[in-house]
Amino acid sequence: MPAVQAVTQITLYQDVANYSYGDGGEFNAVPDADLLFLNPTLAGYAPATINLAAGAPNFQTFCVETGEFFYPGTTYNVSISDEVRYDGGQFPAGEPITLGTAWLYSQFAAGTLSGYDYLDSGRTASAGNLQQAIWYLQGEETSLVNGGADGSAFYSAAVSALGGTINNTAVGAYGVVVLNLWVPNPDGSNGAGAQDQLMVVPQLGTVPEPGTMSLGLLVLLLFGAYKARDLFRGQKG
Repeated sequence: MPAVQAVTQITLYQDVANYSYGDGGEFNAVPDADLLFLNPTLAGYAPATINLAAGAPNFQTFCVETGEFFYPGTTYNVSISDEVRYDGGQFPAGEPITLGTAWLYSQFAAGTLSGYDYLDSGRTASAGNLQQAIWYLQGEETSLVNGGADGSAFYSAAVSALGGTINNTAVGAYGVVVLNLWVPNPDGSNGAGAQDQLMVVPQLGTVPEPGTMSLGLLVLLLFGAYKARDLFRGQKG
C-alpha cells in the first residue's frame, strides 16, 4: 500500500464581538504542526488574540476575496502559494496578491500598522477598515468605503510606503503568502467552504525587491509545506 501524504491543516475562527468585522477579518487561525513549522513565531503575532484553542500557537488573518464561504471552527486543508486559488469574488482563480496587500498585512502581523487599534475593545472597527483596504487592493471592492468600513487611511499608508508599485504583484514580498484552504469531499475533490487567507512566513525570509522571488519561498511553493519541513529537517546537523 502506498504511503499516504500528510495534509497540512488549519482551523479558522471568527468572533464579531471581539476581533472580526462582519463577513471579513480578522479571523483567528490555529495551524497544525506542519504549518507551524514554517512559522514558529506564530504565537508572537500581534495583536494578542482571543485564543479559542487554549495553549495552541495561533495568528490573525484576513480574507483575500469577498464571496468565499466561511464556517467558523472548520478545519481546512492547506496549500500555499502567492495567488488566489478559489473563485469566490470578483476575479477568477489565479489572481495574485498585490504588493499593497502584502505590505499592509506584514505591517499588521508585526503589530506596527499605524492607526490600527490592537486593543480588543477597538479591533472590530480597525479590522473592518483593513479588510476593506485589502479587498480594494485586490479589485474585490470598487470603493474604499463600504458601510461602516473605511479603508482610506490604510490605503493611503500603503501608497506612501510603496508609491506607484502598490498594485504590482507581490511574488512573496515581505514574506506574505496565500493560504489556499479547502474542505475535501469524500471523493477527494474540493468541497464547500474554500477560502484564501494571508500568512507571513518569516523564517523563509522576505523579498528584498518587489517582483523577486526569495529562494526559501520558491522551495516552499515547489515542495509544499510538508515536504519543505522534511527538507529543512534533513539539513540539520
